[in-house]
Amino acid sequence: MEKHSLGRLLLGVAYLEGDFVLRSGRRSRYYLDKYLFETEPRVLRGIVHEMALMVRNELAAGASYHRLAAPELGAVVLGAGLSLELGLPFLIVRKEAKEYGTNRGVEGAYQPGERVAVVEDVVTSGGPR
Repeated sequence: MEKHSLGRLLLGVAYLEGDFVLRSGRRSRYYLDKYLFETEPRVLRGIVHEMALMVRNELAAGASYHRLAAPELGAVVLGAGLSLELGLPFLIVRKEAKEYGTNRGVEGAYQPGERVAVVEDVVTSGGPR
């Protein structure tokens, strides 16, 4: 799918207008709902494809990654999709370690010293929280 078509589809599926409070505390009259686009297969496939192109370009330019890491909850779907697309294993980074079972803050196998590309789900202002 070409970027222009993906953009139109993304807006049609996940663009909302109203009065929204953002994570930063700022208000916005529009909102791009990541859960709407991450749960729509056509949009998710297109976004993962475009993100995979960015990672492949970095790899072609000399970057090297052993795996991907995705913070819970929002980025996990994107991380899983990229993992499948790129053939790289991925980690799920918890907000807090579980208080039961393995007590891990990071789920998935990794070794110290591995290079990890972090997959984030949304960027708003790019400023501090």
